[in-house]
Amino acid sequence: MPDDRGAGRPRVTFALVIPTHRRPDLVTQAVDSALRQTRPFDRVVVVPDGLDDPAIAVLRGRPVEVAPIEKAGVAAARNAGLSRVETDWVCFLDDDDLLDPGYLDRVEAEAATGTLAMNTAYWSFAAVAGPGDEFSARTLDECLAAARTAEPRKDLSYLQIEGRSFDLLLERMRGSMSTTAVRRDVIVEAGGFPHGFVTAQDWVMYVNVARLTEWRSLPERLAYFRDDARSITRTGSPLKGLTALRAIRSFWQPSTLPTPPHRPLEAYSPYYRHVLEWALRACWRARDLRAYREALTIARDILPRRRDRVVAMLPRSARRIGRRIGGRRRG
Repeated sequence: MPDDRGAGRPRVTFALVIPTHRRPDLVTQAVDSALRQTRPFDRVVVVPDGLDDPAIAVLRGRPVEVAPIEKAGVAAARNAGLSRVETDWVCFLDDDDLLDPGYLDRVEAEAATGTLAMNTAYWSFAAVAGPGDEFSARTLDECLAAARTAEPRKDLSYLQIEGRSFDLLLERMRGSMSTTAVRRDVIVEAGGFPHGFVTAQDWVMYVNVARLTEWRSLPERLAYFRDDARSITRTGSPLKGLTALRAIRSFWQPSTLPTPPHRPLEAYSPYYRHVLEWALRACWRARDLRAYREALTIARDILPRRRDRVVAMLPRSARRIGRRIGGRRRG
């Protein structure tokens, strides 16, 4: 494909990887948004998680590569897509989200400055907008129309971590997966995505990339994140909380990758205590005692102070009573 921008320099190439699982209606929209880029992707690879996924048939005939795998989860799907491309850069899009037509043009311009890993700001939408959404929409065209007059409501300052990427990512996930673009050699050296994680696989990738380079977040809102009830992030699965704890523990284990400057483990206790509380609550609701015990075992490694672990185990009502009693004593 001819391109006279940057004449005299080798043309930088970009691939987009879209993992999907049994959401043919949504992945079709995601693919269409990828194909509407003003600067086209050099490759678009869709990885259905399952050899019988309906997306295989739905996407037949579209100018994208469809590469199904045996069902193994979203991390395996992203890794499979990553392994298929040899472009200079790899971008990622979830199957329920949409890209603005100007996304790759802006990413390419930023890549030319020497940035090695980046994401962008985004809009949040739903078919019927809820309290956390910025507008109602169902399609990319409706998103584009709504965004012209919408007022940004989401505080996206959490994405601004350049200069302290590794340290701040140790607290919590501070990236937007559906706007992520990473130079391919960097994400490969970082190890891609951890296999078998039902959640937090993007967090682990972000942390490991931050061991090698800083993350930059572009302020332009160049994607549309769909608030979909089918998303794993909307469920209260015990495995989800347990996986997040496993991810945190992995951050503090010895690594062959560099370890940039960061605060001591105890400084992250408020964040990790919140994750433990969330995980224990999900395990208790599901009556999954094995997962509950594993969560407490992991907690010993990431919350060395016993008091933090005990507080996380207390019901919220007990903590509220404790705070009231403490307030009276101080009064």
